[in-house]
Amino acid sequence: MKLKNLAAALITAALATALVSCGSDEPQAPAGAEVPSTTAAPAVSVFGEDSTDILFQIHQRNAVAIIEAVEERGGTPEQAIGALLAGQAETGWRSGLSLPPPATAIADIYGWRFTYNIGADSTDAVRVATYTFMDNAAAVKADPSDPAAYALAVQQSDERGYIEDERFFVNDETAISEYAKAQPAAEAAYAELRGGQ
Repeated sequence: MKLKNLAAALITAALATALVSCGSDEPQAPAGAEVPSTTAAPAVSVFGEDSTDILFQIHQRNAVAIIEAVEERGGTPEQAIGALLAGQAETGWRSGLSLPPPATAIADIYGWRFTYNIGADSTDAVRVATYTFMDNAAAVKADPSDPAAYALAVQQSDERGYIEDERFFVNDETAISEYAKAQPAAEAAYAELRGGQ
């Protein structure tokens, strides 16, 4: 190749590179610089970070059973959030936990003494307890749009007698404080499980 042709080829290549750089709307990062990712990190589930973890699965399974039981009874999304909230505040979505001393019994998903003739940690137990929650909800005048007040009103309307001192034993824990703390988790659980509907 002659020197004249080589010079022309180099000039053409330089012009093409310059035109490509000028025509791009994307800012060019300096060589060797890392370009930050624009992909958002996946949201962490309200049930935990590891979907293979047994507690993640128990909490999610029980939350699904609560929502389905409310829906079977013709309940609204607000009522489902209220039921999720009560279950989270009372037992952290765990049926079959031991009641705090001096009690020697175990609790259902809403913190009542477990009296069903079915497996305490089964979704059937969660459903039956939620049916009772919905039966109580039918007699309550509280507005489900205030989930914490609604859930606590339903619990307090239960004929078994809601005795706060037998449920919350840590200093400064009250039903009102625990229900308020549970509200974001209940809303997030509902959004995660029913958000696409």
